[in-house]
Amino acid sequence: MKAAGFSQGRRCGRQGRERRRGREAGAVAIMAAAAIILIICFYGLALDLSRVYNRKVEMQTVADTLALAAAVELNGTDQGITAAINRATERLTEPASGRVTYHYGTRNIGWSDSAISFGPTPNGPWKSRGETTGQAGDLLYVRIDTGGFGEDYGRVATFFTGFFSDIRSASTGAHAVAGRSALNVTPLGICALRPTEPHRDRKGELEEFGFRRGVSYNLTNLGPSDSEPAQSYLINPRGEATASTRTEVVAPYVCTGTVDMVRMKDGQVPVTSPFPLTDLHHHLNSRFELYTAPIAPCKSATAPPDANIKQYAVGVTGGVAWMSSLPGRLQAAAPSTAEGKRWTVASPETTPGGTTAAMFGPLWAHAKAVRYSSYQTLGPNEPAAGYGAFGTGDWATLYEAPVLPSPALSSSPGYPTRSGENTPYLATTTNFARSPTLPGVRGRRVLNLPLLSCPVSGGSATVLGIGKFFMTVQASSSAVHAEFGGLASEASLGTRVELYP
Repeated sequence: MKAAGFSQGRRCGRQGRERRRGREAGAVAIMAAAAIILIICFYGLALDLSRVYNRKVEMQTVADTLALAAAVELNGTDQGITAAINRATERLTEPASGRVTYHYGTRNIGWSDSAISFGPTPNGPWKSRGETTGQAGDLLYVRIDTGGFGEDYGRVATFFTGFFSDIRSASTGAHAVAGRSALNVTPLGICALRPTEPHRDRKGELEEFGFRRGVSYNLTNLGPSDSEPAQSYLINPRGEATASTRTEVVAPYVCTGTVDMVRMKDGQVPVTSPFPLTDLHHHLNSRFELYTAPIAPCKSATAPPDANIKQYAVGVTGGVAWMSSLPGRLQAAAPSTAEGKRWTVASPETTPGGTTAAMFGPLWAHAKAVRYSSYQTLGPNEPAAGYGAFGTGDWATLYEAPVLPSPALSSSPGYPTRSGENTPYLATTTNFARSPTLPGVRGRRVLNLPLLSCPVSGGSATVLGIGKFFMTVQASSSAVHAEFGGLASEASLGTRVELYP
């Protein structure tokens, strides 16, 4: 009896344990199933979030790319606004290899003007395309907002989020701001000859801040008073009054002809005087394919030579081949102190007595004198085709020489007349010399220089305008000879664009 009872008890205990194990196994199975579902949900949620994140990255890439492309075209004109929009549009429509796309490169984006706006600063205020007319001169920054293309481009269908909510998709987008971070301005400041007269009628000729187009000047021999030494200034290219002005710091800016500023006209810039020409004339001469500066020499990759490196040097056979009255040893208009200023014989209203034809120096190597009436008609924003110019037959009246004869043309080879070669610099034969080793860049010999209100006091100067000066010959340790070619719009001198936060 006892044995039978013991056996039955063992069976009951075993069955109980089996039931417990069964219950435990069932609980574990339920927990495992729940854990698997939870893990799958987390993986699904992570997948949804990653897809939204990837779309966000794609939209940011679109915004960055289009903003940079558009910002390059902004030059302060209505045409620049149009070009910016066209360039951004092209990035969405150009051949597949270069087209900006989304959805892992499989889908295209259609352009909408609603996605782009323009502002005077990286922080706006932002104006739509329709609001930019007549204000383009100040609008130098562009903003791209991908939401302007439509919400569908940023919408991502969610596969797993819908299990927990009614959300079946998520939307994302991006914006980017781009604009200039430097100006094509060489950090050599000179005094404006007539600081209060940006545009003046000089007997029918347009004169700008006292400079005459087509006339050469020694830029280091100018000043507001004949009782003071000539004045020239180093513009601190970093725009900081405390920044270093050591040669090795400043030289790269002189090489490239740039400054790390986005605006300077009508503003104050930090300056030191005089411009250290002894150290930096080598760097100006990179325009003539010379890279031999003893300190921080220019690099041809960033400071290429001009497309035409021929020097128009006086006293050299063929140097100023188009002039018969060769200007002797005067590489620029002769100095004059008439009217109490330190300028040239070409500057006073009436040519100083005793002036000869040779004293006007080489004429019209790069630019021609233009008519004031053309400026009156077309306004201060000079069109791409330029103002109406005088002809070489007008030299006798433009450059009156009290000691006759007046400057005259040589009959051989004479002044260029062929279309596209209407100045010696643009010629490709007699007055032309190509770099023998490097591809040149047209216009590198043109220095965009700040015209300052002089006299300058303290460590800053007011920039009245930016003049275009063509280097007729290589600079020396004591002189920079250059021909005036007009005023440049600051908005047209932007270079190097970047993205802003």
